[in-house]
Amino acid sequence: MTTIAISALPVATVINAADVMPIVQSGITKQLTKTLLFTSPTLVTPILGTPTSGILTNCTGLPIATGVSGLAANVATFLATPSSANLAAVLTDETGTGANVFANTPTLVTPILGTPTSGALTNCTGLPLTTGVTGALPVANGGTGASAAVQSLSGPGAVNITNLVTAFTSTATGNALTLADGAQGQLKTIIYVAEAAGGDTGVLTPTNLGSATTITFNAVGDSVTLQFAGTDWWVVGFRGAVVA
Repeated sequence: MTTIAISALPVATVINAADVMPIVQSGITKQLTKTLLFTSPTLVTPILGTPTSGILTNCTGLPIATGVSGLAANVATFLATPSSANLAAVLTDETGTGANVFANTPTLVTPILGTPTSGALTNCTGLPLTTGVTGALPVANGGTGASAAVQSLSGPGAVNITNLVTAFTSTATGNALTLADGAQGQLKTIIYVAEAAGGDTGVLTPTNLGSATTITFNAVGDSVTLQFAGTDWWVVGFRGAVVA
């Protein structure tokens, strides 16, 4: 048999399905077809280089840390171990430290809330009155609050329901004072603090006063504390004033 150099063989430009190549198997020369060579071959630890194309749908075992490129810093670590600390290492605009927080019943440790758009403090405790409350002062039974500031009222006129306390100064005998209905549970204190001349008095006639009609302040120092309940103001304490 004549030996022919490989370089002397004609060059194949394509491989057709019917094309064959000889191989020696167990001492017997056999035909190896394109289909047998390229359809579903089993490759053992191949080095693929850079494939022109490919589909990895059924592949497994791709290591994130070394098998995927284009990931931002620390992303591979988080994907392998998805902890709060590893996620924080991925983020570049996070605030605070510790565990992740989700919407429902999170536990926050010493948070700085800023200015919430809304919120209910029904179950909160520890609010300092001197620094933690502005505007309305809370009152019993869910009533509308009264400001901690004191109303100064000189002579006859309306005792307001905005302030917790009204300081009344009389200008004559029998200065007439009025008091509109309040909110449920609201407290109101009126104190007779001064008079223009000896013998001046003030007579308070609330719109609705439980079990009475008027409260008279005869001397400086007289006071009364009322609470609005139901449809009336009720006297819960007084000093010197006459309830009639």
